[in-house]
Amino acid sequence: MCEKFEKVLMEMNLLPKNAVREDILNVLTDWTELLAQEKYDEAFAMFPCDCPDLEWTPWLLESAIYTYGCPGYTRKEAQEEFGSADYKATSLLNSPYKDEVLEAIKIDYFTLTREQGRMMMVKDYERVIGDIHYDKFLLNGEISDLTARFWMKKWDNDKIVLVFQDLHVM
Repeated sequence: MCEKFEKVLMEMNLLPKNAVREDILNVLTDWTELLAQEKYDEAFAMFPCDCPDLEWTPWLLESAIYTYGCPGYTRKEAQEEFGSADYKATSLLNSPYKDEVLEAIKIDYFTLTREQGRMMMVKDYERVIGDIHYDKFLLNGEISDLTARFWMKKWDNDKIVLVFQDLHVM
């Protein structure tokens, strides 16, 4: 993806440095809605990525959802390996579980030392101000064990950005 275009996409989801929980939850709800609509390219483009174990793509994001947290399998491979490849993200907006899911999202503020950053293989560890665990991700209309993880990083003196880490079963 073109660097200039990527920067524009990331800036669309910058939050003020004093963002409150509701601001963060609104961005995560928007992301969930795109996934529920199977708009994986758009959902993937909402956040930069920082995962040392896997170079995420829109296809891997989709794969992590339809395999219930095992990215990298095609639907056919997942069907053969797990007996199913039919999981779909569910909209939060009309879900009876909306409040429970939003309340379960953990937002923790902290800083990393150089050693912690090195051990965790975090790019730009000095910009990290916390992380988010989006637990109870809705699949097929039900609460699941799938968890999305994000870093919260300083973008500049006035803004922060959410950085996608991974989507996996806790």
